[in-house]
Parts: sequence; C-alpha cells; structure tokens
Amino acid sequence: MDRTRSAALNFAINFLVGYVLGRVLRDRDTGVRAGVVLGTVGAVASWRLAERFDTDAVEPAAEPIEIEIEE
Repeated sequence: MDRTRSAALNFAINFLVGYVLGRVLRDRDTGVRAGVVLGTVGAVASWRLAERFDTDAVEPAAEPIEIEIEE
C-alpha cells in the first residue's frame, strides 16, 4: 500500500472512531470535531512513518551462507 492510500485509510478509520466517541459522549458537532482531529493525527502519523515500515526498504546485511552437505 502506498503512502497516500495508507494515510487516507488511517484518516477514515480514525475519523470514524473519533466521530462515534464524540457522538456518544456529546452531540454530532463534537463527533465531527473529534473525528477530524483524530483522523488528521492518524493520517499525518501514517504519512510520516510509511517509509520506515516499508518492507521493500530492508536490505540484507550480508550475503547468504551456503552450506554444502556431502553424503
């Protein structure tokens, strides 16, 4: 998953969580505000950390060791 898609997905999930919590605790406006704040924080964190956890970014430290087995 690329950076943009990951950030958008995290925004949507965090917005939903914030909206539901704000809606349960107070009213619709509080839910929207909490959703926007949590969504933005999650999207920014996802955007910033996307390259650190990319599986293609890991390079092997050394050549693999080959062991010959004689029978």
